[in-house]
Amino acid sequence: MAGESDQRLDLEVIKEMGKGLGNIKKAFDGLEDLGGKYEDDFGNGDLADKFGDFADNWKLSRKRLTEEIDVLAQIAKAAGQAYEDIDHQLAQALRDAQDPKKGN
Repeated sequence: MAGESDQRLDLEVIKEMGKGLGNIKKAFDGLEDLGGKYEDDFGNGDLADKFGDFADNWKLSRKRLTEEIDVLAQIAKAAGQAYEDIDHQLAQALRDAQDPKKGN
């Protein structure tokens, strides 16, 4: 059936999205802190200060972004599992409805 194939593909996309977002979160978690690391390389106090501001902002933004990515990953994983569970329950209900031994 064409509809069944489309549904399965969408379910796989949702599940893969959860995995992909989880991988992005892991990558963000593994990024090093830029603050204080390159101050001597700038040679200019003002430029080093601006980079320090950027590094601090990036650290805060990265933390918020990582948290949001994690939430989205968990939602996608849960949605994929829920859709898969519903699909199995519907399939079982159809099998039970077609089984003459069930009294239908």
